[in-house]
Amino acid sequence: MSKCVLFDLDETLFDRTQTLRRFLATQFMRFQGALGDIDRETWVERFVQMDARGSATKRELYPEILKLYDGDLSRANDLIRDYYERSTIQAIAMPGMTDLLSELKTGHVPIGIVTNGETDLQTRTIEALELVACVPMILISETFGQKKPAREIFQAAAANLNVTPSDCLFVGDNPSADILGAVEAGMQTAWFNPSGALWPAELPPKPGAEIEHLQDVLSLI
Repeated sequence: MSKCVLFDLDETLFDRTQTLRRFLATQFMRFQGALGDIDRETWVERFVQMDARGSATKRELYPEILKLYDGDLSRANDLIRDYYERSTIQAIAMPGMTDLLSELKTGHVPIGIVTNGETDLQTRTIEALELVACVPMILISETFGQKKPAREIFQAAAANLNVTPSDCLFVGDNPSADILGAVEAGMQTAWFNPSGALWPAELPPKPGAEIEHLQDVLSLI
């Protein structure tokens, strides 16, 4: 049984996809005249597709989607700035997040977050979800200098909580960066898979547990 729980942020504690859709709908209304020949629904869905779960650089994505629909390329920087300033203001938590973290805190279980991404944007998300008060240890890859699946960032998280990696359960949605990375660092794992996706065939066999709901974490500690 694990003594400590570490979480990924995007698509694990933070419903990034639904938050992004909500933001894009409002961004469309603010910049509609600059976006070209495209309706709101198409704009949202195409952006989400091109975003590829956050892997696309926004400084490249916005000019690309503007070119695609004959939008005003001179407004690309305005759109990018708007994204960084507003995209996480109304951040949506994954169902069960607040209750789970509260139960772990009440049970005196050490918890932390290890997330890839830009420090400013991820910090805004963490603040919007009010995670600072209940999660004492947060590592963001840009600040740390390495990103998952590098074993060093996982090991640093364990060290910051004064536990060994083998004492930690890592919960995340990304099979490679989260699950295999944590295993390589010596941690136990729980693949958060609410959509019922198949484990990628090109990867080594799935290690550890698989959960559909965040509350399932409680049965693993």
